[in-house]
Amino acid sequence: MNRKNEISDVTIIIPAFNEEVNIADVINKIQKLDKGYKILVVNDASTDKTAEIAEKAGAEVLYHPYNKGNGASVKTGIRHSDTEYLCILDGDGQHDPDDIPRLVEHLKEHDLVVGSRTSESETLVIRNIGNLIFNTFASLVAGCRIPDLTSGFRAMSREIALEFIHMFPNGFSLPSTSTMAVITAGYNIKYVPIKIKHRKGKSKIRPLADGLRFLIIIVRIAVYFKPLRVFLPISLMIFLMFIGSTIWYYNNPNTTAIQATNVMLFLSSLFVFLFGLISEQIANLRFTLRR
Repeated sequence: MNRKNEISDVTIIIPAFNEEVNIADVINKIQKLDKGYKILVVNDASTDKTAEIAEKAGAEVLYHPYNKGNGASVKTGIRHSDTEYLCILDGDGQHDPDDIPRLVEHLKEHDLVVGSRTSESETLVIRNIGNLIFNTFASLVAGCRIPDLTSGFRAMSREIALEFIHMFPNGFSLPSTSTMAVITAGYNIKYVPIKIKHRKGKSKIRPLADGLRFLIIIVRIAVYFKPLRVFLPISLMIFLMFIGSTIWYYNNPNTTAIQATNVMLFLSSLFVFLFGLISEQIANLRFTLRR
């Protein structure tokens, strides 16, 4: 890429909570890129020397008065940035800052660029299985392939980030929310293969609690943008139960509960479909009014 055409109007947002072991190395590697990026570390009420080390390393540091969560830190960084583009990077050393230009270079044609973890990444087997489940479920809901739903390494335009910032959660589910929001809203997304390293120190993600939260967010975002993708399958499932119930009762004519059960299943299927249809119209109206 010609250096004159490189994107340099970028703020690197690094959410950090107790990352004194890793933060200086991350900042130094970004500075060595010599791309003119602004580095903004959001200190989420760390109890160690994360903020002090980050400032000495040359980053601008914002402070939370108490611990709010990874997503809240990213939102603080988005609100305080003043560049056209943003890049979100974990402060734990897992992401390679050398990959930042590879993501940023696609921002002129894409609204969101995600660092998609490859099989060569240093990740735990249990986490890979969980990510596979999330990616598959999210792909079905979104109607397109999502190779990495939960990657925290991503670049986007600040305009897009501000459009959806009210939907971003305060916890570790922000990557999932932003990916689903951008896709279902019809914006352009790009996945760039990356390799990540083992982090130094203990991970702050809780697999069970955060995993359940990811699944809920996928459904919530789908209902917000594409309600029929959620309500239609449920309606069809209930309708198939109605068909099965009708066949079973037809072969067992002595059963007296046929009418009540079948009426309930049929009406439930109909009401779920109609509710999804109304929700779809509301979602379309929301986009019409926004334009």
